[in-house]
Amino acid sequence: MREKAVSIITISNSKKDLEKTFDYVVENCEKFQGKWEYIIVSAEKASEEEKTQEVHLKKEKDNIKHIVVRRGGFSIQRNIGVENAKYDIIVFIDDGMRLEESWLENISKPILDRKADAVMGAVLPELKPEKDFQKFFENLLALSQSVLGFPAGGLKYFALGSRFIDSFSTANLAIKKELIQKVGGFDENLIFGAEDSDLSLRIKMLKPQAKFLYSKDAISYAEPRKSVEDIKKWFFRRGRSLATLKKKYGESFIKTLLPREIIIPKLVMSFSIFPPLTFSLFSISYLVRSEKLLFDVAKKIPEKFFPKRYLPFLVFFTPYVKFIMDTYYSFGYYYQLLTQRIRK
Repeated sequence: MREKAVSIITISNSKKDLEKTFDYVVENCEKFQGKWEYIIVSAEKASEEEKTQEVHLKKEKDNIKHIVVRRGGFSIQRNIGVENAKYDIIVFIDDGMRLEESWLENISKPILDRKADAVMGAVLPELKPEKDFQKFFENLLALSQSVLGFPAGGLKYFALGSRFIDSFSTANLAIKKELIQKVGGFDENLIFGAEDSDLSLRIKMLKPQAKFLYSKDAISYAEPRKSVEDIKKWFFRRGRSLATLKKKYGESFIKTLLPREIIIPKLVMSFSIFPPLTFSLFSISYLVRSEKLLFDVAKKIPEKFFPKRYLPFLVFFTPYVKFIMDTYYSFGYYYQLLTQRIRK
């Protein structure tokens, strides 16, 4: 067994979200039967720096490093965290997360037992008490996103259980530090995201036998996007990130390892040939796939994580959210391809 020691890293640009995660991480660390350190890499305004550091360093100051950077970015901040980590197992956890008590033990154990090289934990939607229609709508939106697999696999992955996977998200991830170092860290040119998918691809290219495990026992809860507009912006950026990966690796490679639905060509084709038939067939197929996924997930998830009273509403809402995601993903993808072509 490896030395039971972990370096936990959170990157953040939000003081509120950071302090929420901080408390849950420290609670887990205090119960962890091993060595630990918590590295926070935040991009803040100078006026906020002193106050935030003071709050964080009150507890366990010998185990906590708070690094403030002036130039932020997912890859930049994660690389700084890894460079400052002293232990061989890195645990990434996003800010704004709520963590179950056994999270740290469960996410590190498969690596300590030499059963995996990286462990991606579950990221489930944090549902709020239904005080009014707005909260009900936000919960509905949260469940729809999670059923569709966002963020970090969501309820879609959770329903499939613990298993080995081909790619991971750093939202909730334990990984051997040496793997990150061997491939040169996170790519700082990927400014729109997908730096975690890119890292997993490069690790698999260098070490095809590397084992990435999804663990449904290492549970975190994420606050979802709370409006359709937020989802549009999120998936537009995700589409741009896919285009940057296509430029880096080539289309066939990306299609094989990172399949995504680019919906715009399908819509154009369905309207161009014989709309009464082709668009109807496309719509029916799209709805059937969305509904099948919803019910497959619903029947496998306990009530605690997926309140079934939402199901009648999700039947209508999930296909709508999927359409928004796929459409803006496509917009972002083609926008970035066009931008890259213009810059040549």
